[in-house]
Formats: sequence, structure tokens, C-alpha cells
Amino acid sequence: MDAKTIWDYLLQKTGNEYGTAAIMGNLMAESSLNPSCATGKNKVPNYVQAADNGEVNFVADGVAFGLVQWCYSSRKLGLMNYAKATGRSVGHLQMQLEYLVKEMSESYKTAWSAVTGATSIRAASDVVMLKYEKPAGTSEAAKAKRASYGQQFYDQFAKKKPEPTPSGKKQIRATANVNVRTGPGTMFPKKFQLPNGQTLELIEEDGGWYKVALYVMADYAEVIS
Repeated sequence: MDAKTIWDYLLQKTGNEYGTAAIMGNLMAESSLNPSCATGKNKVPNYVQAADNGEVNFVADGVAFGLVQWCYSSRKLGLMNYAKATGRSVGHLQMQLEYLVKEMSESYKTAWSAVTGATSIRAASDVVMLKYEKPAGTSEAAKAKRASYGQQFYDQFAKKKPEPTPSGKKQIRATANVNVRTGPGTMFPKKFQLPNGQTLELIEEDGGWYKVALYVMADYAEVIS
């Protein structure tokens, strides 16, 4: 299972981390991200090799196969034709990823729009499940499980965005190790020391002191935007 490879490829194509996580959560539920996964009563040993060699009726045998667990004959035919056209095995990971994107973007546009424009993992995951994967079980528990898988991949691979500084707020940055006091004067008790280079949100300036949650002497700090 190469989850990072799958994440990187899908993110490049969707341009959306929530949508990528939603697809991967569904793939995890379907196949555990295994492109050789085959399920069904007509499955035979070495199924991928047998399919590549024409030893099974891949299109119509009812075996759910691959990352997506393609099962309907028309969808398996499309997968097989794409594999042959690109000269790769039907179980090739990169080939299946390419076909997934092609299939979803061309034939399952509701799902594709959901992942490319996703603002949450759960919402996009539900659409992928109901409009693309279309499994037999669509209970709330099944939806939640797929979304939870997606969240795990998001937590593992997504680039976390730093929290923005509130609009219009200024900060002070210590220019030396400076005492933070309860009032604007050295007679006020010291609460803690702000290390050089560390910041606090500025509430107001009070003479030669900066009021933060408490007070910092202005000689040892500077205001930054």
C-alpha cells in the first residue's frame, strides 16, 4: 500500500486536500488501497495475471476489482481497455489512478465537482460514496467510517495552514528577555518573562509600556503588524 503515492497523484489532479482525503477514505473502505484487491465468488488465484492473460472473463465475471472495486461490466471494460491502451497490467497502481480520475471527471461529474470544490472531508466523502462508488451499504455508520478514513489521510499528509493573525491586530515582539508585569511600572509584580523574539498581542500603548494581557516595558519590545 503506497498511500503517499496515491495522495500526491490525486492532490495534483483535484487541487483540493479535502477532496483528495475524501476519495482516499472511500478507496480505503473499498480495497484498503490495494490495486490487486479482488472479491467475489468467481475470483481465482493470481487473478491479476489471469485477467491480463485473458484466462478469466474479466469484464463479466462479477468480481469486484482494484482500488475502486470496479464491478459493473461497463466499468470493468473501461478499466481493461485503458490498461491495454497504455500497455500496463490491469492491476497497475498508476494506471488505476489515471483511470479513476478519467472516469470520475468524465462520467461521474457530480462526484468530481464535489472533490475539486470540497470545503469539508465529510461532505465530499458522502458524494463520492453515493455518486461514484455506490456500495450496497449506505448507512450513516458506513458514511462516517469512510469520512474517518479520509480524515486520517488528511491528518497524515495535508499541509497544515498556520492560524492567521486576527485582522487589524498588532503584536509586540520582545527585543530582549523582558519581564511581563501586572501594571505599567517596575513596582508592579512580575508574572513571567517573555523570551527574546517571542510575541504577544498588543492591547494598547501606555506611556513607556505596552499593555498585552499584562504589561511589558517598551524599551525591551517593539510593535509589529
